[in-house]
Amino acid sequence: MAIEAASSLHRPIKIWTDSLSSLMAILNPKSHHSMVREIQTLLLSHKHIHLRWLKAHVGYLGKECADQLAKEAIPKGDPFLLPKHFPT
Repeated sequence: MAIEAASSLHRPIKIWTDSLSSLMAILNPKSHHSMVREIQTLLLSHKHIHLRWLKAHVGYLGKECADQLAKEAIPKGDPFLLPKHFPT
């Protein structure tokens, strides 16, 4: 979803994740997983978007905020929008 949201922006975008296993799956050109293939295709079409790894449990403010929003969304099942600008 983050890649799709960033695809309309025409400036360099970095998307940070603490999921090293997800990044490794995306780097695997032989993956047969449909979601991985979709992400690979999106990244190839939008070269201004870059994925980066962030070490988990280090206390980054933006990561803590994203984790909290994700936890709140799970029981609700409702989509939510992140603010365009949040403190880093």
